[in-house]
Amino acid sequence: MKHQEQFPGQAIAGLRTRLLVMCAAVGIALDESFRALDETSPARAAAVIDGDTVIDDLEDEIDEQALCLLARSQPVACDLRFVVGALRMVSDLERMGDEAVSIAEQAILLQDLEHGPSMPDEMRQMLSRVRAAFARAEEAFRSHDGDVALRMSDEDDEAVQSEVLVIQRLMERLTARPGCDPRWVMHYILVAHSLSRIWRRAVNVAEHVHFITRGQSLKHGADACREA
Repeated sequence: MKHQEQFPGQAIAGLRTRLLVMCAAVGIALDESFRALDETSPARAAAVIDGDTVIDDLEDEIDEQALCLLARSQPVACDLRFVVGALRMVSDLERMGDEAVSIAEQAILLQDLEHGPSMPDEMRQMLSRVRAAFARAEEAFRSHDGDVALRMSDEDDEAVQSEVLVIQRLMERLTARPGCDPRWVMHYILVAHSLSRIWRRAVNVAEHVHFITRGQSLKHGADACREA
């Protein structure tokens, strides 16, 4: 009986460890894709693209662990919330890895263009804010801090607003420079789309942590949870 009681706890700990590994892998992919874009480094971008299989494999592994835990241990209460939250979180993490690949691909394509304008300052600011949002979500999971999601609840709108601002600046540059290759703008617009998606998925991760720690879903907004 004692062994049966210990097994779910060990399985949960193992699942948590693999999620932390996946968070770290996604964080590295984001950092490297951002650097590839900033430095127009095809080699760095190619490494991000090649490394995406690691993130995909971690997703498969965590999914399998979580489903086996549900089937064999039938966890309840906080353990059940953790497993459900893990299944949700791993999907968002994998998608962030995909967006890092997309940014790396745009970095390669931008490198092929000659005499393109430099990256807009607004995009550099967005890069920084996206990385900070992911770091906050990762730390929330690491430290079991469900309140982070409440503080990040408005950042979905901020992500969209930042994307729109970047696109506006890109179009202004295109208009101001008649000789500018429109493909330059197109690639950076796609980067802005990816950054917005990563930012919003970081908010999702924080919301999953809130669900795990508090048992409250923030799917339809955080105001009710603030009032509770």
